[in-house]
Order: sequence, then structure tokens, then C-alpha cells
Amino acid sequence: MGKSVLVFVSHSSEDKKSFIEPIVADLESCYINVWFDKRNILPGDNLRKSIFRDGLDKADIALIFFTEKSLKSSWVDKEIKHVLREESKKGNNFDLNKIISIFDSKDTYEQISERYPELTDDLLHLMPVDYSKIQLGQLVSAIWSKYLSLQGGDIETQKQLLAKDKELFQKDKTILSLENKISDLKSKDSNSSLYQEFEMIKESGKLDDFIKEMDKFITAGIVDKGKVKNLSEAMAFGLADLAPKNVNYARPTDKGREFIKWLLLNEK
Repeated sequence: MGKSVLVFVSHSSEDKKSFIEPIVADLESCYINVWFDKRNILPGDNLRKSIFRDGLDKADIALIFFTEKSLKSSWVDKEIKHVLREESKKGNNFDLNKIISIFDSKDTYEQISERYPELTDDLLHLMPVDYSKIQLGQLVSAIWSKYLSLQGGDIETQKQLLAKDKELFQKDKTILSLENKISDLKSKDSNSSLYQEFEMIKESGKLDDFIKEMDKFITAGIVDKGKVKNLSEAMAFGLADLAPKNVNYARPTDKGREFIKWLLLNEK
């Protein structure tokens, strides 16, 4: 979506459902693009290439979520070391490093300072599982501050970049929302037209006997055509056709199944 800051989320898969997914949703509602493995890695993708080259290397900011579980994750450790190594190659000092470390408790912070002392000099944020709106706002502010400092330029230029990125991001969200609404309207219009047709078929009275015994027809799936009442009318309306391998038998069409669903719903 747009040119908004791209954030990579490094975390333990064990924290994904309870902790990470809610934060990702909140960040995206605040104009933050998130590279999230659950969505961005497809079946068959090379895991290391996707994470390191497509995810971490292309991200503007790497959020490292430190919890008791992520501190035991070898993948999180690899992701941290990869970012530090790549940033070092570029000659970036730690003040401009793209990592923002997040810890969920005091105990976790103490373990970070022991294991990754180079990260404790940079931005650190307390984000417990039950984080508040204020804590979320502080994180969003830190992401944009870090991003803009990496872009360089004076404060006014940074403000303009931020405003432009937010504008582009919001436009993309608006367009996507409109596209979804149009799609829904088309679907509703299509269904409305079909249901009007079903109403006319029912009111015509030409399928009264077919409707009375339609449950047997649908349940069987394929029936001796001589036993299907009003078959010619049902075929004319597109609700039934002859079996392709044996024309002595009839079967309901997809439209016929929809017609029966519609009847059952209207009866209720």
C-alpha cells in the first residue's frame, strides 16, 4: 500500500496469535506498512531468501519483539545479526541503525541487555501483551522518527515526506475500500437479478410438481428422467439437465441448487 514506511516484524511464531497479530493490525491502521511472514511468505517460497532478502533487506525499519519465547528463537537471533551485519557493511553507526527493540517486561529487558548490549543504546520500547493506546502511539512515533532520520534532510523536509507518505497510504486504502464496495454491489446486483428470476419461476406455477419433489432430486443427484416431474420446464429454466453419460437420467444444475437454497430460505 503506497510508499508508507515498510516495517519488518521479527518475532517468535509462538507469540504470533496472542501478541504480534494485534500489533500488526494496529500498526497498519496507523499508516504503517508491515512485512509479515504469515502473509508475505507463500507456500514453496525459499524461507531464507524471503525473510532476509525480500523482508529484512527491503524494510525501512526492523521491529524486534523481545519476549521470553523470542529470546529462545534461533530465527530471531539470525534476523538481528543479519540486520547488524548488513548495516555495518553500509557504514551506518548504531545511532542510525534501523532496528527498534521492543520488550514485553522488565525481565525481558534485562536479558536483552546481557545478550544484545549493542541494542540497548538504541530505541527501546515497553510493549506488554495488554499494551495501551499511549504505548502504541509511542511506538508509531518512534517508527516515523527513525524512518525520517534515516531519510536525512531538515525537519521541514521530514514533515513533508511524512505528510506525503500518509497521503499516498490513505489514498490506496480509500481506493481499496471503494473497489471492495463496488465488488459487493456487483455481487448483490447479480444475486438480486437471479432471485427476481427465481421469484418469477415460482409464481409461474409451471414447476409446482418439480418443487414438491425437488428434495429427492437434489439428494439423489441423478434420477431416472421419467420420474422427474416438470423436467422439460425445469430444463427450460436452466434448473436441470440430462446426465452427459446417460441421457435417460437427469441431474440438477448449479442454478437448480441455488434455486432450491433460495426456496428453503424463503420458506423459513
